[in-house]
Amino acid sequence: MVKPGNEEPPSEKNSSSVRVLKIIRKYWIQGCLLTFIFYQIIFTWMPVWMDSRKMEGVDVSILHIENEKGELVPISKFKGKPLILNFWASWCVPCRLELPLLTQIYPSLVENEKQLIGVNMNESWQKIQKFRQKTGMDFPVFRDDGRLAKRLRIQLIPSIVVVDIDGKVQSITSGFRPWIQAYLLWWV
Repeated sequence: MVKPGNEEPPSEKNSSSVRVLKIIRKYWIQGCLLTFIFYQIIFTWMPVWMDSRKMEGVDVSILHIENEKGELVPISKFKGKPLILNFWASWCVPCRLELPLLTQIYPSLVENEKQLIGVNMNESWQKIQKFRQKTGMDFPVFRDDGRLAKRLRIQLIPSIVVVDIDGKVQSITSGFRPWIQAYLLWWV
């Protein structure tokens, strides 16, 4: 035990090592975060993007999606106007972030002669309706049993597939995109 008045002043060596540890900790966390982002881009997003590029120009008008009555509807029904297919699921957190953005621009898309439909990833119609009421999603929703997503090589949700007026895939983008409104209104 040290008697009062006999304490040693904090050494500069101790305070500088504390500073060094703080700097290492700060940059270690940033380094880990940057490594994670780099990994996601190289090993997740790039392969998905490269795979989706192969789908451009593929005719999807012969494929089907299920309406609320359980009837299969051919995508050719939507020919004549650009068609935007949004693949989503109620359990998907990024989808929950993106759907309100799409709901906001839906009237503008209709006004600009573009069609937007949600394509749910095989959840029950009861769950879909409950989710739509809860979120105020007002654009049409169809359900995919997995065949359409498989044919389009959808590996991540949310995904947006833009189909041109002739029923051919124009582009596929995957993952949450905060800029999705601008993309759909101005570039599609």
